[in-house]
Amino acid sequence: MLAVTILGNNSALPMHDRHPTSQLVTNGEQLFLVDCGEGTQIQMNRYKIRRSRINHIFISHLHGDHYFGLSGLLNSYSLTNRTEPLHLYGPAMLKDILDLQFKAASAHLSFPLHFHPLGENEIILDEKKLSVFSFKVQHRIPCWGFLFREKIKPRKVD
Repeated sequence: MLAVTILGNNSALPMHDRHPTSQLVTNGEQLFLVDCGEGTQIQMNRYKIRRSRINHIFISHLHGDHYFGLSGLLNSYSLTNRTEPLHLYGPAMLKDILDLQFKAASAHLSFPLHFHPLGENEIILDEKKLSVFSFKVQHRIPCWGFLFREKIKPRKVD
């Protein structure tokens, strides 16, 4: 069963007890992060989310309130010696932004980061228990939505 935890639902301007956009999709033991605004790590601590269970991060577009917390989260993974691969899905330019940030900081990730640039409407993740589809949405800049579709096993009938 899919569940969604809203970690942040505010726009770019700070407000008391609200954070920029970030959601956590749960499917069994798997966690998927959708967007990563500032304060995402604080909210993860608040809700006692086990970050190590996140292996896929989806960034919808490059407005700061949707991704300014990402480089900090990736750096925190390195500081805690993560070794498991992490898959990142987002606009193609996101990779250049992260590369520049890590180069400027002389930072190196302790884990493989697999970047998947978003294209047109497509299946971007297809696993045993679920699929994730990306689709273009209308916005001032290129932007994608994500559809998480759980795969239901057929019932066994005797």
